[in-house]
Amino acid sequence: MPRRILRTRWTLWILPLIFLVALFAQAAGPRQTENVILITIDGVRIEELFGGLDLEILKSVTDHDERVEETALYRKYWAPTPVERRLRLMPFFWGTLMAHHGSVAGNPATGSRAELTNGHRFSYPGYAEILTGQAHDEVINSNDAVQNPFPTVLEFVKKELRLDTTQVATFATWERFNEIAEHVVGATTINAGLEAYDHPDPAVWATSRLQFEMPEVMGDSRFDAFTFRLAMAHLRTHRPRVLYISFGETDSWSHAGYYDRLLEAERRFDSFLRELWDFLEADDQYRGKTSILIATDHGRGNTPEDWRSHGSRVEGAQYVWMAFISPDSQLRGEWQNAETVYQNQIAATLARFLGLDFLKQNPDAGKPIERLFAE
Repeated sequence: MPRRILRTRWTLWILPLIFLVALFAQAAGPRQTENVILITIDGVRIEELFGGLDLEILKSVTDHDERVEETALYRKYWAPTPVERRLRLMPFFWGTLMAHHGSVAGNPATGSRAELTNGHRFSYPGYAEILTGQAHDEVINSNDAVQNPFPTVLEFVKKELRLDTTQVATFATWERFNEIAEHVVGATTINAGLEAYDHPDPAVWATSRLQFEMPEVMGDSRFDAFTFRLAMAHLRTHRPRVLYISFGETDSWSHAGYYDRLLEAERRFDSFLRELWDFLEADDQYRGKTSILIATDHGRGNTPEDWRSHGSRVEGAQYVWMAFISPDSQLRGEWQNAETVYQNQIAATLARFLGLDFLKQNPDAGKPIERLFAE
């Protein structure tokens, strides 16, 4: 066959292929994420997140001589449908973030599940699974103050992007994050529990000092408001590429059986999300360049008898939820009839948003959630 004919046939075959590849690349567009914010809120059940106020639990905690319909919680948060109730509880999360900017997995009613892979179903193992991408049930089996035996995705991103310590920061309500968030002590910035935050702004320093003047009601934790205010101060001052904010009041109030305080803590969390989002949208470094992952470390029991509890023997504590807001994902609203996602996929997903392959650090970690990047 003459060479001219071969060249012609090769050209006819390869040029359309090159055109299609270029067209796909143009449609997909370049990765936009330059910053990531990981947010966790301890032990928030799928029942409240997706359905708002749980009437059966409210009945169980209401005095026998009081009508449920006359309680302040009922008047504030009750509505006929789960969609209306959750909107009353978390109006910004549902009315703005999930409606226009992101998506959430984990509602069985819509055919979506998110589950733990660790079998312990309590906090340290849950957070370690989130940050290391793998359950280590034999090693991480308590909430004791033991340094994380395994490197975290926070350390991985810092190393891969060659960031300084202030650029990868954790602010947490629970003091145990001094051990959970990093394998090498001092690798990243951590401010957790009742811990002072050194800052030149007198207002920030006053906020830091005030946490020590509040009544101690949660033992090894502080109030979420202090965690959020100090995290926002760090965000404004140091402009981190990676910020992790971990809230914890929801778990404390649940264990104590204060359903009213639990719901109010979730409502405050929603207001924190609104303030954070408004800041990001007004800032050139973060607007349109920031991916946000929101999750919980474990679920809880799903009945009035065990909603306070979680652990390996509590049915329902294995079910969690995850939300994603990213300029690099087009998914919106609740996931419908989707594959089950797992807590061990969060680390690799976070890294993937930044263009990094977390499996380089831990080949046994859960893989990125591909659905986020495929549409």
